[in-house]
Amino acid sequence: MNIGASKKKILKCLLGILIFSFFVLIFGLYFLTKSKVPQMSGTLSIVGLKSNVKVERDHFGVPHIYADNNHDAFVALGYILASERLFQMDISRLLARGELSEMVGEKALESDLLYRNLGLRHHSEEWLKRNLDDQKFNPEMLAEAEAFYFGVNQFIKNGPTPIEYLILGTKPKDFSLVDGMSFLGLMSFSFGNAPTMDTLLSKLVKRIGDNYVQDMRIEKIPNAKNHFVLNDLIEFDLDTKISNVITFLEQGYTLFEGSNGWVLSGNRTQSGHPILANDPHINFSHPGVWFEAHLKTPSYEQYGHFLPLIPFPIHAYNRQRGWGVTMSLTDDMDIYREKVNLKNKTYTFLGKELPLSERSETIKVKNRPDVNILVHGTHHGPIVNSVLKNRELSEDLSLQWSFYASDNDPITATFFMGRAKNMSEFKSAVALGKAPGLNIIYADTKNIGWWLFGEVWKKRVGLRTDLILDGASGEDEILSYMNFAEKPHLENPTNGIIVSANSRPEHYPVTMRGDWQANDRYKTLESIFAAKNTWSPEELREVQALSMNFENKKILDLLLSELQNLNQADLKQYQEYILILKNWDLKSGIEAVGPTLYYSWCYQILSNILVDLKPEEKEMTLKSPNGWIFFKRIIEDKNSVWWNKFNRHEIIFDSFKESISKLALEFGNQSSKWSWGKIHTIEYVHPIGRVPPLNKIFNLGPYPAPGANHEVNNFKFSGLLDGFKVKAGPSMRKIIDFKTPEKSLGILPAGNSGHLMSPFYKNQIELFLSGDYRPMLLDLSSSDIKFSLQLIPSVKKL
Repeated sequence: MNIGASKKKILKCLLGILIFSFFVLIFGLYFLTKSKVPQMSGTLSIVGLKSNVKVERDHFGVPHIYADNNHDAFVALGYILASERLFQMDISRLLARGELSEMVGEKALESDLLYRNLGLRHHSEEWLKRNLDDQKFNPEMLAEAEAFYFGVNQFIKNGPTPIEYLILGTKPKDFSLVDGMSFLGLMSFSFGNAPTMDTLLSKLVKRIGDNYVQDMRIEKIPNAKNHFVLNDLIEFDLDTKISNVITFLEQGYTLFEGSNGWVLSGNRTQSGHPILANDPHINFSHPGVWFEAHLKTPSYEQYGHFLPLIPFPIHAYNRQRGWGVTMSLTDDMDIYREKVNLKNKTYTFLGKELPLSERSETIKVKNRPDVNILVHGTHHGPIVNSVLKNRELSEDLSLQWSFYASDNDPITATFFMGRAKNMSEFKSAVALGKAPGLNIIYADTKNIGWWLFGEVWKKRVGLRTDLILDGASGEDEILSYMNFAEKPHLENPTNGIIVSANSRPEHYPVTMRGDWQANDRYKTLESIFAAKNTWSPEELREVQALSMNFENKKILDLLLSELQNLNQADLKQYQEYILILKNWDLKSGIEAVGPTLYYSWCYQILSNILVDLKPEEKEMTLKSPNGWIFFKRIIEDKNSVWWNKFNRHEIIFDSFKESISKLALEFGNQSSKWSWGKIHTIEYVHPIGRVPPLNKIFNLGPYPAPGANHEVNNFKFSGLLDGFKVKAGPSMRKIIDFKTPEKSLGILPAGNSGHLMSPFYKNQIELFLSGDYRPMLLDLSSSDIKFSLQLIPSVKKL
């Protein structure tokens, strides 16, 4: 008997079985994943409908929902949205409620501790109960919101459960209006600079001195004086704790970063009608934050971009009017140092001992014991470091925040914005919201406008609200609030244009504080629109996707001026790179070398200047609006106090050499191969694609990306720990000409569906990255319809 031959036969047989099993597994997973794609054609019975509803998806997966009444339209919207985005909705809900650890385990515990401390769910439950008890909700709004969540929950009960739940071994639970309000709190918190930079700047005042910190501030306030001396502060780590959570959330979760938006009057357009353009900037994840849908009933029509947990669109349009949003970045958060007596459960205010609020929370952690915490608060708000480790070695810091205002009702505001029949009614709707802080840009067939959505505080003149405030003395309290008419706004300006780009608007009151971003995008757009009187949608496409920052010319010239007097040896060694920068046209295309050299140089200078900061503090500064403002300020000011600490020429030249050495080490000595698209890449990260091998299955990319920080095409990077990997950018683009609103233009970063096997999971990526668009249609012809689904009332009882 040939034993060797028998062994070979057995091994071949086993190998064949393994290969066969592998392919069975692959095909099984393929068909299982395919089965999770929602039904998009035929007939489907839905509990809760009064009449039939038609859902027609166009070639980009946008559902056009036609119903006989508003109730059915919102039941259908909830059902369809959940069928495409249920896992994303659940992740967002758990994140806002501080319950993510229950699904993904201990790695989300720090995030849950933060959001339990903030109490978004707790506040939203109180908000809902108070408004129901006092009958303050508009009955129509409440009915449509409840219809939406009913539709969501019907899909949970009767639709296919997404594959992600099978992978994680969990199941979705029902949704309610509390979850929508909690998510708006999460969105609002992501706008805030105070929890990180206010606390960091306060530490730096103590560590490096106020004269240095002045240049790091968003705005310098002359003769500013705070009530207590920051040198008295005990060391704390609230800023780094929150920064760690933000870094965790950047991979696969939604954080809001900035936006561009503008409206042109009919005098400034070729059509003679107003045009609205908008591209909100949000961190890239997959699926993206916006769900695009069109609803039409006999009394209502909106083509909207919906946040997956919210029943009413955050920005939308119809045949008569539309609106867009950018972040206002007004200062609606402050950090207070409190004097707390934990033993007596009191805090000091105006010389009196007042009772601390207290509530207990239990965080369930997957495969770990529950975590029980006590959350304390003062009249300012929750003590945000009350659940951190080593609290006794830290300051007690509370968060005052407009979102906590008892009359804050952003959901009702969005409801009425979508029902407004004219500009006056629309303004009244905008006035209802206290948070999140937004700029609302508006256009109808005749008018353009801009208003602030959100609360604006008045505090004593000269108070530096970007530092920790004194919670005990009463000197740093809110004195009053701007009423809606007082808030900065524009209506039909004589120049026929309104631009919003997250910087401080020039007509804001000088005493008004904010965490505004650098004005580079605003100045660039202002220059572009000043150069030409009338515009078409086709021309505005090029503006919206413009990978340029005109302000870079001034900075680049100042930097190059420091290299004018190099010795012959240095000039010979670095002339090649100097010429590349001198000949750069300021465009950050993926093949260009200029942006690679320029941004590497700029961020190396920043890193070297901030040598006294810890790595996480550097990263925090560079990610914040403060970082680029600080950089521009010290480059433009040769007399900055920072040049007493460092030799300006040495820092700039040494950073130039370091950045070139790093590029050569990574890409070789041939500078022509240092194209921007090699280091500036974008990856769409799915919440469960954070670890291999799931990243290879669910994530998209990386792809080379044009644009850069503070360019109109604002593809944002941190520039330090993660280099130039894109973190955030346009979350959608839209252009609406109100001569032909039924033929508008738009694009999403990837696709409208969250299902891996859906034809609409990634079918917009190439268009998006190339700056192209697709139609947004109010009227569908038969050739525009990809799938048609009829929803019919189910005979089952509710």
